[in-house]
Amino acid sequence: MKRITAAVVAAALLIAVAPPAQATPTATGTTAVGLHNSYTQATAPWLVDVLDRNPGMIEIDVWTNFLFTNDFQVGHDPGNANNCSSSTTYEGLRSGSRNQNLAGCLRNVRLWHDRNPNHAPMVLKVEMKNGFDGRAGFGVPQFDTLLANTLGAGNVFSPANLKGGHADLDTAVRASGWPSRSALTGKFIVILENGTFELGNPFDTYDTDLEVADRLIAANSSGTLSSALSFPAINGASATDPRTGDRGGARKPWMVAFDGNASAFAGFGGGPYLGGKYLVVMTDAHNVPPAVDSRDPAPADAWAKVRQLGGIGATIVSSDWTSAEVLSYTTT
Repeated sequence: MKRITAAVVAAALLIAVAPPAQATPTATGTTAVGLHNSYTQATAPWLVDVLDRNPGMIEIDVWTNFLFTNDFQVGHDPGNANNCSSSTTYEGLRSGSRNQNLAGCLRNVRLWHDRNPNHAPMVLKVEMKNGFDGRAGFGVPQFDTLLANTLGAGNVFSPANLKGGHADLDTAVRASGWPSRSALTGKFIVILENGTFELGNPFDTYDTDLEVADRLIAANSSGTLSSALSFPAINGASATDPRTGDRGGARKPWMVAFDGNASAFAGFGGGPYLGGKYLVVMTDAHNVPPAVDSRDPAPADAWAKVRQLGGIGATIVSSDWTSAEVLSYTTT
């Protein structure tokens, strides 16, 4: 009688419980690293310094036409205060004047993209600090036009690209998920979310994510969805599907991106968030137990944190980590 060793039994059990290999995981079947406040000079002297480290996400804070400046401004506070260069060439992106408006910052990203056309997919997370100002000509359609004129519409993976032949975005991701990372090579995914000033403004009840969702609904109805380049992102971790109330109903099928505190997500328990088919940004990842340094952790510690949060459905793990070794890390 053949002797069955413990090692053979263990191997058999491992084969039995191991999930099937996924040769080409979707973008939401992988986890990449994003950099909080990528645009600040405290983070890096120049925005290109961040881009050259190949992060999975960069974050930009935008003020819209604040006190009638007739502009999209980039800064933590009103006004342009950032590390974006005035240069019109890639070689000059570490020179020239800083403190550019949104158009200038996006041109920096385009110059970097043109030099690195086969870069990994990158999420561009935009916090609209005080929301949009559509009545003054600074609404979501104008923002999308600015994206098209700077980044280039062809370089953006848009809601229309995700929808394909499906009825809406939610149907598309539930049926097929997001495309593979390889299919998104050289693409930017732009997500827009509510700003802190906007949420504290009692006179603004039309939040950014609602405006962007309504923009997609209207564009889809009019047959112009291809002109809409941004996705709405619901900000705020929720143990259950947050697409209720104002974010439910007709808007729910157009909301497929979420953002929230990583510690809150980690505290919910269970498997990947909402089944793992949605784009989920988990912020302040360094605080999730066991906590790691918020700025310069040992790479192995940061990588372990990315894998930990990837296990509960993070598409992007965001912190203030700045090293290229950490920012360029991706795991399935």
